[in-house]
Amino acid sequence: MSAIGTSLGAWWTGLTLREQIMLGLAAGLVIILLGMVLIVRPLAAAHDRARDDYAASMRLYRSVEAHAETVQRLAAEQPVSAAPTQSLRAVVGSLALQHDLALARMVPGEDGRLTVNLDNADTTAVLAWLVALEQRHGIQLGASTLDREADGFVSASFVLSRGGR
Repeated sequence: MSAIGTSLGAWWTGLTLREQIMLGLAAGLVIILLGMVLIVRPLAAAHDRARDDYAASMRLYRSVEAHAETVQRLAAEQPVSAAPTQSLRAVVGSLALQHDLALARMVPGEDGRLTVNLDNADTTAVLAWLVALEQRHGIQLGASTLDREADGFVSASFVLSRGGR
């Protein structure tokens, strides 16, 4: 390694002052360019993605907030049924058909809960379906995720259970 260092040192001292300054400036510009490409641009891209994700979250929040009145109106219109006689899967599936919802997947859990996934479903139909599950059959929503797909459509995942669980 010292042989390479010695030969580089000899080469450097053989250059004129002007050549040394020019090479120093070129090395500085290369370092700045690498810093821009490897540090600044990825950070700026991450910032842009975070800003876009925040904007999408706010649009989804405003959409859900706008539909809150619809949920309350639908809740007031739905009659409450007696004790459940059908299985949780049967009730969820039949009500989804009544609301023109195509269930992507239903996964029963060991604790009696049911995880239901919807893809590209009408937001109003999803809200009406959830209200009907709660009001007519006492099926409660344990957890949910909603992702806005397009205007008026969402993809969602819900964890549903009977009233006491």
